[in-house]
Amino acid sequence: MFSLHIYQRLIRLILLATGVLLSAATCAQKKSQFALSIVWHSLPEGRTEADLRKSYVPERVISDSASGVNILHRAIRQLRTDGYLCAGLDGFSRTDEGYMGELYVGSSYTWLQLHRGDAEESYLRGTGYRNRWLKEQVYSPEKLDRILENIIRNCENAGYPFATVRLDSLSLSGDLLEAALRLEKGPFVRIDSIRIQGTARIAPVYIHNYIGIQPGDPYDERLVRRISNRMKELPFLTEARGSQVVFAEKITRLDLYLNEKKASQFDAVIGFLPDESRPGKLNLTGEAHLRLQNSFQRGEVVELNWKQLPPRSQDLKLHLQYPFLFNTALGVDGNLNLFKRDTVFTDVVKNIGVFYSFTGNNFIKAFLNDKQSNLQSTSGLENITVLPPYADISLLSYGLTGHFERLDYRLNPRTGFAIEASVSTGNRNIRKNADINPLVYDSLKLRTVQYIGEMKLDVYLPVSGRLVLNLGSIGAYQYNPEAFTNELFRIGGLRSLRGFDEESIFASAFVIGKTELRYLLEQNSFLFVFGNTAWYERRRKQEYRNDWPIGFGTGINFETRLGILSVSYALGRQAENPFQIRNGKVHFGIVNYF
Repeated sequence: MFSLHIYQRLIRLILLATGVLLSAATCAQKKSQFALSIVWHSLPEGRTEADLRKSYVPERVISDSASGVNILHRAIRQLRTDGYLCAGLDGFSRTDEGYMGELYVGSSYTWLQLHRGDAEESYLRGTGYRNRWLKEQVYSPEKLDRILENIIRNCENAGYPFATVRLDSLSLSGDLLEAALRLEKGPFVRIDSIRIQGTARIAPVYIHNYIGIQPGDPYDERLVRRISNRMKELPFLTEARGSQVVFAEKITRLDLYLNEKKASQFDAVIGFLPDESRPGKLNLTGEAHLRLQNSFQRGEVVELNWKQLPPRSQDLKLHLQYPFLFNTALGVDGNLNLFKRDTVFTDVVKNIGVFYSFTGNNFIKAFLNDKQSNLQSTSGLENITVLPPYADISLLSYGLTGHFERLDYRLNPRTGFAIEASVSTGNRNIRKNADINPLVYDSLKLRTVQYIGEMKLDVYLPVSGRLVLNLGSIGAYQYNPEAFTNELFRIGGLRSLRGFDEESIFASAFVIGKTELRYLLEQNSFLFVFGNTAWYERRRKQEYRNDWPIGFGTGINFETRLGILSVSYALGRQAENPFQIRNGKVHFGIVNYF
């Protein structure tokens, strides 16, 4: 057993060794600091040593000779960029105070002329070349390189992938430079054929239109380079490897390596909502969604959506989309919507549009919309003197829709955005019901102009690690001072305002803000908490109401063998309904891709 004396000696030795090491480190640090002095040779007119030092070698202290040499070489590169083409290192030596570098500067060279030479004007556009702009400007190798690179890029995008460009007839008069461009375009190249390899089931005509390259088109480097990014935006295809251009003696072939990816989906949601008319009882709501994509190998979409809404209300939507009609960027889009509200009214909405496709899932659509809203029952309305909140309505409108998105992964994005906006206008007519007293229509404008605007935005921001913040907003506005209830927007539920019954709130204008924080478990799995806040107004004849409903909750999405299962719980509050646990909304959903 060690005595106390031995322990004391050990402690003293450790302290002594620590002190020695710290002293050595301090001395080494002190020895590693050296002064760097600069001697300038052949200073240009109008420049001083202090000015040059501040601009090119602001460092005063270096750690060793190697760092000093690196600093001087960096200064030389910058001097040459600024037009001092003869700048160089004349010497580097050790002094009593540290190190001394000797830099030769020389004259600054400027352009007298950079002639176009045999370079055609079409290949000079957007390159930064303008002879009048370059005249009397300081010669910069970097700027000249950018001009030459841009000329090459223009040639590559115009069918000349082997083009080269250089300076010709270079002359020097004093410090003035003069030269001409010498462009050799090489052979003109066309993409003779496009070959698709892999397991992908897709019509070649669709791929040709999607990537913007047709067999027989001139070679375009810009389009070839963006093929991979474009393929990442397709939900039903994936690249097995990058595309390849094969240049043979007489033909040029573009090879695409594409595999099939599951994109068609079926999902269903079941909701349990408190029955306000029967305390302690629950209402069952549901939604089923079928989306078939590329079933006919043309990139088309067939979509069916059905909802069961309380009380005794149903919503059925059918959507058809066919892109690249007649081998163009144009496509057709059609929608049919059947909505039944209890025993009060039925809506039939038909929509047809023509859209122009951009990259990815981006498009602009012009559409025609026909809405017919009919009362289901007129019992008890025979002798009324004022119309009820519902009426027989028809609306024929036309408008524009734009959709733009850039997401890294559509099913569960980590970063990116998606935005969609729509505007429309049309003639709205109140149709006289034969079973209602005709005198009630005398005080109404039967024919008016209606304006509608709608917007949806989602932004995904990576916070840190697995945390992702989803910020979103949905809004809509309808201008019609004498609107009936069956003309209004319907909000509430899982897809719009969580914490409220599905489509239970009628509004003539609304804005819903969403904040959702996700913790990613796997590619398609995540935990989330969310908060919704909204403002809406209901402006009808002889009625006005507005409110600020709030909803919040939590949930989880996780991937199973059957698909992506979703479970969420939400609470909502509005003016007449405060937060109550027993009024919480529970939703179960599943998404299956096939």
